[in-house]
Amino acid sequence: MDGDSLTPEALRDQAAASLSALSQEQRERLLIENWMAHDARWFNAVAGEYGLTVANRLNKRAVYELGQVEARRLGRAVPLSPVTDRDSYLLAQETMISLLGPQLLSYELMPIGDEEFQIEVRDCFAFRNVSRAGIAAQYECGIVPRLLGWLEGLGVAHAITPTPGPCLRAQGQPCSYTIRVVPAPAS
Repeated sequence: MDGDSLTPEALRDQAAASLSALSQEQRERLLIENWMAHDARWFNAVAGEYGLTVANRLNKRAVYELGQVEARRLGRAVPLSPVTDRDSYLLAQETMISLLGPQLLSYELMPIGDEEFQIEVRDCFAFRNVSRAGIAAQYECGIVPRLLGWLEGLGVAHAITPTPGPCLRAQGQPCSYTIRVVPAPAS
């Protein structure tokens, strides 16, 4: 390389040319994998430095707040209908999961009445990773707090049972939550 090719602008152009070889799907997959690697390493670093109790508490707080930010950003970026009831929330939830990596979770949704639904997670990247790390029994779910952050970020009143806490699958129970979406008052 000559001196002219070492300017930030020239280097950005060269980097953009390299990245253009990747398809959109490949770029998204790479971003998701890097995010997952960061997430696991952040959790392990906090757990190693301060213990699992602190790592669980900080992880739940961080993902809840992240969920709020994600929901607001998605609401500005994607033309979704206003979230006013269970069905409009479920569409927003599926849109977020589709953006963040639908391959990370396998789940079923079962409507209950007009306002509630049950979500049963069959396969979860977090449970797989904490099981591999040998800490599943001490892990507190970080997925459901993120979902609760989405609800908050979208301004959706809600109730959930059971209260999120220790990983249900690690306790030998189904990962199943019932969420009641309180419809927005008519304007």
